[in-house]
Amino acid sequence: MIDKRANGTYRVRLYYRRRYVGSKTFTRRRDAEAWERDSKAALAAGQWVDPSTSEAVTVAEWAELWLATLEGGKPSSVADRRAKFRLYVEPAFGRRPIGMLKHSEVAAWARDIAIRLSPSTARRALAVLRRTIELAIRDGAANTNPTLGVRLPAQQAGEPRPLTHTEVLRLAEQMPTRKDRLLVLVACYGGPRWGELTALRVSDLTATGALRLVRAWSETGGVMHLGDLKTHQARTVPLPASVVADLLDWAADLPRDAFLFHASQPHIPLRNNNYRIRVLNPALERAGLNGITPHNFRDTCASLAIQAGATVPAVAALLGHRDPSVTLKHYASMFPTDLDAVANRLDKALTAAQHYEAEGADSS
Repeated sequence: MIDKRANGTYRVRLYYRRRYVGSKTFTRRRDAEAWERDSKAALAAGQWVDPSTSEAVTVAEWAELWLATLEGGKPSSVADRRAKFRLYVEPAFGRRPIGMLKHSEVAAWARDIAIRLSPSTARRALAVLRRTIELAIRDGAANTNPTLGVRLPAQQAGEPRPLTHTEVLRLAEQMPTRKDRLLVLVACYGGPRWGELTALRVSDLTATGALRLVRAWSETGGVMHLGDLKTHQARTVPLPASVVADLLDWAADLPRDAFLFHASQPHIPLRNNNYRIRVLNPALERAGLNGITPHNFRDTCASLAIQAGATVPAVAALLGHRDPSVTLKHYASMFPTDLDAVANRLDKALTAAQHYEAEGADSS
């Protein structure tokens, strides 16, 4: 039953089997009607949750509670989750009671985002909604999570674009300073992410020239943040001896707390966009390697390591992948297979079969 009150709001008084169950007030009649309809369906299914049991009722209210639990985490990750809520979750479900979402509508919403934008965006938006509902379930404000079992189109991994040894050296030669030349060599033969590479301090360089990766830069809203690595697991990365010698010599003249690859001063970090525009892109153009980005340096490291005989776990450890399956997903095409040998054996069998058929035809 919906009553319009003197102040212009709409109060829903919910009854089930002639017994009063609960009430809720809305500023819009259509919201009141939707809540009444969904509540009756939930009551019939035995899934209704009394909104009075928690101060937070709507998806938006619960999302704010969940997002608050993320504070203190990696700033870029927190900002990304807030953005996904604001852009995708809130417009679709923000006003809805947390326990009244249906699996079918959540699935349709997520698939629409996947089709219009990308499966990756849909997965991240769906994850925000899923974690929000999980929090409500733990507090007893919802019974089921309609995001579970939602299937989305598979996302095709981008094709790696590695450089060859010759291309790496050609690019290094076009870099304007010794520091920039070393940055390219360390990035291509050590494989750190950009944030990891630019967070390296002189003290992170071991006596043998290996790199100890323990922190990384991230940039959110134009503000630089220095924090943990993406996987929260430090790692040590060896480098070719020819690179090590030059790197140790370069670092000898820097303070131990200085960044190895810095901006104008040893304690000022490099910003990705600024460096690419001012230094990297012009060098790539001079080297005839347009379209290459810093991420392709990681592709290069993986490719050259595989060519040198590295296994999947070894490449995963080098690149800092938590699970070797991630490495295989991105670089499966680079690992050698025995498919050529299989094709050769199939060809021999086919040739023999054709020869046998030809002899049979002649004898008849």
